[in-house]
Amino acid sequence: MGGGESAYRLPRTVTPSRYELTIEPDLAAGTFRGAEDVRITIHEPVREIVLNAVDLQIEDGRLTNGNGTKLDVSEISLDPPGERARVLLAEPAPPGEWTLHLEFTGVLNERLVGFYPSTYTDTEGRTRTIATTHFEATDARRAFPCWDEPDLKAVFSVTLVVEEGLIAMSNTPEMGREPAADRKAAVRFDDTIPTSTYLVAWVVGPLELTDPVDVDGVPLRVAHVPGKGHLVDFAIEAGAFSLRFFTEYYGIPYPEKKVDFVALPDFGAGAMENLGLITYRESLLLVEPSQATQQELLAVADVVAHELAHMWFGDLVTMRWWNGIWLNEAFATFMANLAVDVFRPDWDRWGSFRRVCSTALEIDALDSTRPIEYPVDSPDDASDMFDSLTYTKGAAVLRMLERYLGPARFRDGIRRYLKDHVFGNTETSDLWDSIEAATDEPVRRIMDTWIWQGGYPLVTVREDEDALSFAQERFRYDGGDDGTRWEVPLLVRESSRGDAEARAILVEPEGAGLPRLAPDAVVVANAEGASFLRVGYEGALRDRVWTRALEALASIERFGLVDDTWAGVVAGGVPPAEYLGLVRGLAEETDLHVWQTVVTSMGWLDRFVEGEPRDGLRRYVRELVRPAFDRLGWEPAPDEPDLSRSLRGTLVGALAILGGDAEVTARARELEEAARAGRPVDASLAAAAVGVVATTGGPDDYERFLARSKDAPTPQEQLRYLYALADFRDPGLMDRTPALALSDQVRSQNAPFLLARAMANRDVGDRAWRFVKEHWEEVNRRLPPNTIIYLADGVRLLTTPEQQENAQAFFAEHDIPQARKMLKQVLERQRINVAFRRRVEPQLVAFFG
Repeated sequence: MGGGESAYRLPRTVTPSRYELTIEPDLAAGTFRGAEDVRITIHEPVREIVLNAVDLQIEDGRLTNGNGTKLDVSEISLDPPGERARVLLAEPAPPGEWTLHLEFTGVLNERLVGFYPSTYTDTEGRTRTIATTHFEATDARRAFPCWDEPDLKAVFSVTLVVEEGLIAMSNTPEMGREPAADRKAAVRFDDTIPTSTYLVAWVVGPLELTDPVDVDGVPLRVAHVPGKGHLVDFAIEAGAFSLRFFTEYYGIPYPEKKVDFVALPDFGAGAMENLGLITYRESLLLVEPSQATQQELLAVADVVAHELAHMWFGDLVTMRWWNGIWLNEAFATFMANLAVDVFRPDWDRWGSFRRVCSTALEIDALDSTRPIEYPVDSPDDASDMFDSLTYTKGAAVLRMLERYLGPARFRDGIRRYLKDHVFGNTETSDLWDSIEAATDEPVRRIMDTWIWQGGYPLVTVREDEDALSFAQERFRYDGGDDGTRWEVPLLVRESSRGDAEARAILVEPEGAGLPRLAPDAVVVANAEGASFLRVGYEGALRDRVWTRALEALASIERFGLVDDTWAGVVAGGVPPAEYLGLVRGLAEETDLHVWQTVVTSMGWLDRFVEGEPRDGLRRYVRELVRPAFDRLGWEPAPDEPDLSRSLRGTLVGALAILGGDAEVTARARELEEAARAGRPVDASLAAAAVGVVATTGGPDDYERFLARSKDAPTPQEQLRYLYALADFRDPGLMDRTPALALSDQVRSQNAPFLLARAMANRDVGDRAWRFVKEHWEEVNRRLPPNTIIYLADGVRLLTTPEQQENAQAFFAEHDIPQARKMLKQVLERQRINVAFRRRVEPQLVAFFG
C-alpha cells in the first residue's frame, strides 16, 4: 500500500531530514551503543513522536530547536509487535524544525539481519569477528531508532567509534579520525546523498582493503578477510566495466564519491546494494577464474553488475513503498543481464537468463501465483516480495518491452525517468509514463496487463493459406483458463529458403493476425525468446519448427521450443512419449542451455521409474547424450569457448548419474581425486565429477567431501563439496547431513540450501524431510529468517501422495509468515508434481519397459 492508515506505517506528523549518527560496537561482547541527533520537521503540534525501533534499549532523549528551546522527554516506550518507539514529550512541541537526540544500546543480531556479527578463523586458529549491517527491507530499526520507510529519505552523517587497528567503512568516504576513550578512534564519514534507511550501512572489523582502482574518477576497492586478496581481480574487472557501462547507459554520473565491495563470511542474502558500500557473500565476490566454472564466474559478474545497477535505479531513485520493490530488483536484474552480455558476449547471457525464466514460468503457471505488484503492509509482506516473480518475471517483462520498443527508445525513457525523479521516490506508473513520453507508445496500457495480474499466456499459432493467426489463453498447470488476457508484445520471425524477416506485433486479448511471407516458412513466434510466455504451434507449423530447428532457430529459440514442450508434458497436454521422440531429434544440438533443459527433464523422469523401466531410461539417456559428448571429448581444447566447457560437464553428469555409464563414472572419480589433489583439471569437469562421486559414493567419499568443504582454496569449491554431501544416497550418510546443516560446522546462510538439496535426494530425501520436521523450532531459531522458505522449497520434489499429504499437514500447523505466498506456491508445486508422477508413471513404464 502506498499510504493511508496502517498498523505498520508511521504517522507523517514528524519527518526526518538528517541523521548525525554515532555507533560504537564492542566486538568481544557482541553489543553496541549509539547516539543520534535527528533533524526533524514537526508538521503539526505533537506530544508524541513515533518512530521505528526493535531489539534496542533507548536510554535517553531530548528535543531542541535552533532558538534554544529544549523539551524534556517524559517517557520512551517500546512497542515490539509494531516495531516502534514512542517518545512522549513533557509538553507539546509546536510545528517547526527540531533536533531529536536519542541514546541507545543493542546486541549484535545472530540471524544476519540488522547489525550483526560475521566470524572467521585466522591463520593462528583464533575466531575473529566483523560487525556489519544488513537493513533491507525493514531492519535498520534494529541498529538505530529511525523512520524506517523508503520514502522518508534523509542525509546521514555516520561516525564509528572503533578499536585501533580495525577497518571501519560506511557509505561515504572517511573524512577524519580522532582519538576516543579507551584507546579507540572515532572515524567520521562524509554526508550521504538523501538516502532511505535500508541503504545505510557500515562495517567494522579485522579486514584487508585493496588499493583503490580509479574508474573514471570513482575509487573502487574490495574489503576481504586477510589472505584472500588474490581472489578479488575478477570482481574488480567486472565492477569497473559495469560502472562505466551504467554511467553511459543512464546518462548520469555515479551518484556517490566512492564504491567499496565487502566480502563477508556470513551474509544472509546474495549481496546488498548499500549506497557506496556493497556487501556480498564471499562466494559471489571472491573467485579464482582458473578454478571456477563458467556458471560460477557468471554468478559473480551478474551480482556485481546487479548491485551497481541499483546505485542509480533503487538508490538514487527509490520506490515509494515496498509494493514497488519489484521494480528495483527487476530493473537491476535486467540491467545486469544487459551489462554482462556486453562484458562477456561469448557467455550468451540472454540465453542463460531465458533458462532462469523457466522457474518463474513454472511458478506463474500456478493458481497460487501473484501479480508482480500487489499491496504490501507489514514487514512480512515486504519480505514475501523477494522471490522469482519479482526478480525474474519482472526482468523478463522489462526485456520484452525493450525488445518491442527497441533498445534506444527504451533507454531514452529510462534516462528521462531517472532525471525527472533524481533523489526522489516513485511509483511504478512513473516509469511507464516516462517511457511513454519518450516513445509515444501505449506503454502503461501494455504493462498494466503484466504488472497487475498474475500468470502469462499460451500463444497458439495457426496458419491459413496466406496468413498467420495468434490466439492467447492463460497457461496453467491445472488446465484452467480463467479468462485473463494480456497485451502481448511479440517478435515473430519467418524463415524460407535462406531468407528471414522479423516483425514486432501486439497480440491483443482477442488475438492478432499477420500476412504469410511464404507457405513453407518456418515460423518462430517468440523470436529471440524475448516475451514471457509459452508458444504452441498447430499442424504443419509444429512439424516444420521441430524438423528444421537447428537450421532455422537461434539457440535461445530452440531452448524455448524444448522448454515449452516440456511444460506441456508437465501440464498433461503433451504425452511423454511424444516429447521423448522429439528430443531424439536433438542429437546434433550443441547449445548448453538446450542440453541443460533436456537433462533436467530426464532427471524428473528418472524419479518416476524403477527396475526395468529405469534401465530403459538409462539406455535412452546414454544413446541421446553420448554422441554429443563424443564430439567434445574429455580434453578441452586450449581455445575452447567457456560454454563448451560447461556443456562437457553437463553431459558427463548426465551420462554418469542418469545414464549409469560405468566408464564415465570411473573417469569422473579419477578426475575428482586429481582435482582435489591440486592437479590441473578443467573446472567444469571437476565440478561435474564432484556430483558424480557423491551420487555413487560411500562413507570414505563422504568424509573426504566433508573435509574438502572446509579447506578447499576457493569459496566456490567449498560450496561444491558442501552441497554435494546432500547427494549421497546411502541412508546412514543422509542421516548425518541434516544434523550437520544445523551444527556449527555449516554457516547458517548455507544451511537452508544444504537441507533443501538433501530433501531433493532421489532415494533418501524423505529422511531429510523427517529431520526438518522434527527440528523445526531449531531451524527457525538458527537460520536467517529470509532463508527459511528456501529450505521448505525442497518438499516440492517429494512426489508420492503420502509425502504430499504429510507436507500439507505439517505446514498447515507451521507457518512461514515472512514467506506466506511463496509457501503456498511450494505446496502447490508439490501437488502438481505428485499429479504429474501419477499421470506419467504408467506411460513411462510402457515406453521404457
